[in-house]
Amino acid sequence: MSSPNTMVKPQIVFDLTEVLLASTGKLRYYGIARVAAEAGIALRKLDASIRFAVFSQGHRGLLEVFPEIREDGSVELNVPAGIRQIRMRSHHYSRSKLRDLILSAIRPLIDRKNRLFWDEIAPGMPQIEMAGKTFVTCSRPKVITEILCAMAKQGVSCDVIPMLHDMIPLHDFHHQRASFPKNFVGDNRFVIERAKGLLSVSEFTRQEIIDFSQSDVLPAVPEIIAVPLVHQCPIGTEPAEQAPPDTPYILTVGSMLGRKNLDVVFEALRVLQRTGSPLPKLVLAGAPRGRTRTYVASAECDSIRDLVLFYENPNQTDLVTLYENATAVIMPSRMEGWGLPAGEALWCGTPAICSTAPVLEEVCGDLGLYFDPDAADELAEYIRRLLTDSAFSTKLRMRISEHKSKLRTWDNVAEDIVAAVSRLSR
Repeated sequence: MSSPNTMVKPQIVFDLTEVLLASTGKLRYYGIARVAAEAGIALRKLDASIRFAVFSQGHRGLLEVFPEIREDGSVELNVPAGIRQIRMRSHHYSRSKLRDLILSAIRPLIDRKNRLFWDEIAPGMPQIEMAGKTFVTCSRPKVITEILCAMAKQGVSCDVIPMLHDMIPLHDFHHQRASFPKNFVGDNRFVIERAKGLLSVSEFTRQEIIDFSQSDVLPAVPEIIAVPLVHQCPIGTEPAEQAPPDTPYILTVGSMLGRKNLDVVFEALRVLQRTGSPLPKLVLAGAPRGRTRTYVASAECDSIRDLVLFYENPNQTDLVTLYENATAVIMPSRMEGWGLPAGEALWCGTPAICSTAPVLEEVCGDLGLYFDPDAADELAEYIRRLLTDSAFSTKLRMRISEHKSKLRTWDNVAEDIVAAVSRLSR
């Protein structure tokens, strides 16, 4: 007979919905989808009792998927690919009788169409019974909200432990959709109020959540445990598609104008040009960004346009090659929840030049080089030194290499998630 104090191990169901959504191609290089996929792979290898699910808009429920460990030790998540779902909000944060009337009329039609989309590609997937289980998810709050609304409608009760990535929209950064910050606040409030406990991707994000709760932007929060993300950059298994430049280059991954502050990198190139310093190529890797292409084509970039190279949606093999051969990876953001490219640069032995955003110092510690995000001359000076001072560059790369064993891996993340869930489930 077990002791009354014996802890019952929670039955974890890990959410892979962001992997499903990324498979349509719109979010191929999207940080949250990457986190869901890599954490899912590591969790499958760590604990065979963990189950996995994706949310179907058509079924209005979670369907179980069954990741497999291959003979070579790699993991196939077996998430169906290419299912395009028409998404409609189930929960709104403003009143509109007309909107609600229209949505109630068309929702059954949309659900039916979504079900048909699903059944064309992945028919017969079993729904997973969630009662009494622990649902762990690192999806975006708006996705989690949809899942929780569906559970509530079905009368399902289970512990929910979400991983929150950042609170960036709660700051004064411009967003092209005026409704986004309001919905972001609403979705986070909705999720937090229903959570057994919270995970965050960094100590910085953990403190942000607490601060916004104390200022009444967010509700009272349950216990929050930081599970810092990784430095590890997994080796790609796909064939190479895009060769790196054969001349020195600096690299940004997923950067864009605005809050991601790609602007300062362009200005740093102009500073180097004005001072007669060596000029590297600038590789912009990630999803296509129309605004960035428009800016590069503008007269403002006439003098540096030939330096800019777009590598759209590189596969993992090409991304690792870009990291390994870069003079430096630039992380110019004004704010991040973690900062995967900076960590991945260090994993690949490449210097990371980061803005002084607090979380980037959490990622890189004393291995990073830091500049004021408004000071293009500081960034330019680091680039110049790495290009011209071989002793400086070699010493920095050696220090990064010596610390590789201390960098975080996806296995570390999986272990920390399981430990945190056990603690929060008490």
